[in-house]
Amino acid sequence: MKKYITLFILVLFCFSSCTTPSSQNVQNNTQQNTESDTKENIQEDTEQTAVTDENGTTYTKSFGSYTVPTGWIESSVYSTNDKFFYLLEGTEYKEKNETLPPNNISVNMGTNKYSAEDHITFRQAIVNQLVHQLPKDTTLNGSGSHTANDYVLYTFTFSITEDDMTLNATQYYIVGDQKFVMVYESVYDGNTEEVDNIAKNIVDTFKWSE
Repeated sequence: MKKYITLFILVLFCFSSCTTPSSQNVQNNTQQNTESDTKENIQEDTEQTAVTDENGTTYTKSFGSYTVPTGWIESSVYSTNDKFFYLLEGTEYKEKNETLPPNNISVNMGTNKYSAEDHITFRQAIVNQLVHQLPKDTTLNGSGSHTANDYVLYTFTFSITEDDMTLNATQYYIVGDQKFVMVYESVYDGNTEEVDNIAKNIVDTFKWSE
């Protein structure tokens, strides 16, 4: 199950960046299905700061800023130059090859061909890609709203169960002009409420860089 879920996470990330070298077959398949509608590239992050106060830690990346509440930390093990992972403090692993990843939230930015006003077309492209990638018996739920800073927001939830393991996932897409930020929440122990609250705080505090 761990192997399947790990591969599935890589496939979903390839929706945002089809340059992932971990699985060439997955990469090629995703590129073929998204080239005309959802071709995105992750931009390398070169500007990073972190400021901590009573509300948590505000991270400033090249694409924007957001606040992660106290008790959650940015993982230096899992994070890369363009995708940032946040974990409950004390659950972080020292090596990437641990047997089971903890509950986590990732944040990354992608670019696409859609203007901010054309967000409905972008939403449909997301739905098409998820339907193509998810197992056939998976229930996909979606909704549209706005963040606290009035950015268009699309939220998709689904669960995958195999053997004795269940992944409860929520993807938040914050829409910009020919760009988006995806906040991806992964829960493995069923404690979705706590992780939801952290992810929603990241979403609602997010501000695009000028």
